[in-house]
Amino acid sequence: MNKRNYWHRQYVKQLEEKLHSGEPYIFGDKLIAYILSGLCLILCLFTFQRIHTKIKNEITTSYFKLTSDKLLKIVFFDVTQGDGILITLPNEKSFLIDTGPGRGMVVQESEPGTLITEIDAGQEVIVPYLERYKINLDGIVITHPHTDHFGGTRSILEAGFVPKWFMDAKLETSHPEYLSLLNTIYRMKINYKIAKSQQKIQLDPEVDIEILGPIQRYRSETVDRADNNSSIVIKLTYRNFSVLFTADIETFAEMDLLEYRDKLKSTILKVPHHGSFTSTSEPFLDHVSPEVAIISCGRGNPFGHPHQVTLEKLNQRGIKIYRTDQNGNITVFSDGLTYSVHTEREY
Repeated sequence: MNKRNYWHRQYVKQLEEKLHSGEPYIFGDKLIAYILSGLCLILCLFTFQRIHTKIKNEITTSYFKLTSDKLLKIVFFDVTQGDGILITLPNEKSFLIDTGPGRGMVVQESEPGTLITEIDAGQEVIVPYLERYKINLDGIVITHPHTDHFGGTRSILEAGFVPKWFMDAKLETSHPEYLSLLNTIYRMKINYKIAKSQQKIQLDPEVDIEILGPIQRYRSETVDRADNNSSIVIKLTYRNFSVLFTADIETFAEMDLLEYRDKLKSTILKVPHHGSFTSTSEPFLDHVSPEVAIISCGRGNPFGHPHQVTLEKLNQRGIKIYRTDQNGNITVFSDGLTYSVHTEREY
């Protein structure tokens, strides 16, 4: 029976029941029920699509724990202008590389301009994340004593996230905030370590964490921006996946690091010095040869980071770029064979 004959017979049946006594068969009620059912189905499909998109864009830690118990997780926090990175290893040990700025601190870069920070990255960005995922810190690495890299540390300590060890490069500095932080580290009896080239950070037997730089302690008398060039550089390798964390090194340090040759090659590069033109020289970039570049910088910063010349170098090589000023927190997951990058927001 075709559909047309079916609907016609139903209509005739309804008319007949209205002409005779007895409980009528209301065909209209069924029609309304069919329409409502169809609308419900459409609504369900729309809701499912939205949930699927949200899960795809904002994958949670618990979801990944269901699929693997051997995942490396790296979060590049959106700390405005500065660096703040959390690394959680497959055995769930965690450490920070830098902690972003503190509120009201002065940030100065190689380029003209000055920024007075409006947030405490430790209190407002990093601590809430540590609390949400119940993370215990094994260590904190401060790559160099600039406010946009160490300013959030005190708030992290005061919130109760006290690491077993604290590491820096023991650079000479007269910055009162940093000297005060070192006094706090001493007072809290946190194990103090000095980073040395080719030293290993032993936290997980399956993950190799090696300090590549600074190869030398640069001095302001001979090298511009000596503190930046003396930043701690870390190479992390998990099976076939690797990340090079470069802090604020500039061309002088990059040229020295070329002595490592093939060891520099990494899947992901944390772009040096917030994407400034003073860094990411072509020989260095070609040795690293990353698939992905991650730039940590503040939206509308007065230094113009990242600079267009740096972006062009990355684009010319087909390197996928993520930026904290555009994408918010950037999270990388890897099982050592493959990896995925997830952002807080699309741009």
